[in-house]
Amino acid sequence: MGAASLLVASAACATPAQFAGPGRATFMSQGTIVENYGFDDLGSGFSSLGPVWTAHGVTYQTGDNLVVGTQTNYAPISNVFAYNFWSPVKATVEHTSSQFNLLGFDVGYLGTQSPLSIKVDTNLGSFTVSNIIPSNASQAMNFFGFVAGSGEYFTGFQLSSANGSGSAPVIDNVTLGQQAAAVPEPASLALLGLGFAGMALSRRRRKA
Repeated sequence: MGAASLLVASAACATPAQFAGPGRATFMSQGTIVENYGFDDLGSGFSSLGPVWTAHGVTYQTGDNLVVGTQTNYAPISNVFAYNFWSPVKATVEHTSSQFNLLGFDVGYLGTQSPLSIKVDTNLGSFTVSNIIPSNASQAMNFFGFVAGSGEYFTGFQLSSANGSGSAPVIDNVTLGQQAAAVPEPASLALLGLGFAGMALSRRRRKA
């Protein structure tokens, strides 16, 4: 998998944990996966989707949304989403009826290889992973997943190529989910039990 720099927050809030590369299984175990969409229903050729297109909790606002199928001259290993004018790929994440605090996707490139950056937007700020060296989508894809911090949910994302024209960031298997509720640690449960026991003892004394 390609190297990437640390996630940098542009606002004063908790930075989401990042799972990359072989971490998809770990990422998906963090909660309930609600959407996992891979563009496979759009055929094996080029599919032009217009300037704004919504599917499975994500609205793609790239300007000239395009799905590149496996039978095109680019021959990606699976259907991938791209921008018809190379870079960037832009999208917003549904956050009205649902608030997703798990966000992940497979990342690659078509055309000429170029360092990529991923910008992730939440209700509390923006975060960027820079200097990603992706795989050619005709050979492999690299997974990037994010788990939001407390009180935080995802509102959008953007993938940009450092070299612009001629190098297209592409995504596949866009995954949205909701974290599992935190489970109290055994020590916390024991303290909670002692608290209830103390309350019961206090009530008995009052009755005596």
